[in-house]
Amino acid sequence: MIKKAVKSIIPLEIVTLQEGSYHVFLKVKVNKRMIRVLLDTGASKTVLDQNFVKEKCSAQKMETIDQSTSSLHSTVSESSITFINEIQIGTSKLKHYLVAVIDLSHVNQTYEGVGQKPIYGIIGSDILMERKAIIDYHKKQLIIK
Repeated sequence: MIKKAVKSIIPLEIVTLQEGSYHVFLKVKVNKRMIRVLLDTGASKTVLDQNFVKEKCSAQKMETIDQSTSSLHSTVSESSITFINEIQIGTSKLKHYLVAVIDLSHVNQTYEGVGQKPIYGIIGSDILMERKAIIDYHKKQLIIK
């Protein structure tokens, strides 16, 4: 019997920040907590906010790495990595998934300045490639396997 890959369709929130400038948001579960994240095809690695990880994923052990990380208009000289027990995007679950951890407060200050709600992470191309993601801008959907 051939097992058919199950697709998960996740609604996207597409926000115009300026004319011709869009940011794409979605909701995911991290260790069973629903959070708002940015979808960033240019981000090589999925990132979670360090304050969220410290407060809501307290059992997660973080390892500091001395490597510059760029994130939305700034560079962070120190970041951490950690394994998250579970990231759920729609019905798709990623178990024991390695993410980068940085302070996203500067990003949220920018979003606050344009009337947007905060984010607690960035879904990067690592997950998008692994799950063979399709972004349908017309239907405002993310389709993953």
